[in-house]
Amino acid sequence: MSLLQDGRRCSSSLRLLLSSLLTLCVAASPLVARAEVLLAQDEAKESAFGHGAELTTQTKKISAEQKAAIEELAQAKLASSFFHYYEGRRNGELLGYAVIDSHIMRTNLAVFMVVVSKDLVIQKVLLLAFNEPSEYQPTDSWLKQLEGAKPMQDLVPGQGLAPIAGSTLTVNGLSDGVRLVRASFEVLLKEAK
Repeated sequence: MSLLQDGRRCSSSLRLLLSSLLTLCVAASPLVARAEVLLAQDEAKESAFGHGAELTTQTKKISAEQKAAIEELAQAKLASSFFHYYEGRRNGELLGYAVIDSHIMRTNLAVFMVVVSKDLVIQKVLLLAFNEPSEYQPTDSWLKQLEGAKPMQDLVPGQGLAPIAGSTLTVNGLSDGVRLVRASFEVLLKEAK
């Protein structure tokens, strides 16, 4: 066999390999480059407090002692020393609070909003964006489990939250986020009163 024939065979094999890799990348790209916005932030804010509510952005600096108290209460790690939230009012009357947060679920971010009443009860949890494959996305009925006045341990997967088959990381990420929001309000706002 001549060197030229070996070169053609090698070139043909290389083309086949590159073509296969390209096909695999294109086929896998919806799983990797998928980003779905489910609800715009403005729509979410209106959903939280209704049309015409006045929203003000609030930021609280979290001290080391407050951080320790929040993490102990939530049984999760706090990523920031600042707590950003919205205060909703209508005609000057406090309606409640909302937090837009994000967490890595498996390998990508999910953005969600937690709406809390003025009495610090979780009213609503909305998924705003979910960048993982749709089979890992929690349903609205699953998210409703996070609502209401319940003990913090009922917001822990396997204790008070039903699992989602194959979505352990999503369930853990969302429940950690919701517990951190609730614990942050409990520590920071109760101290301010």
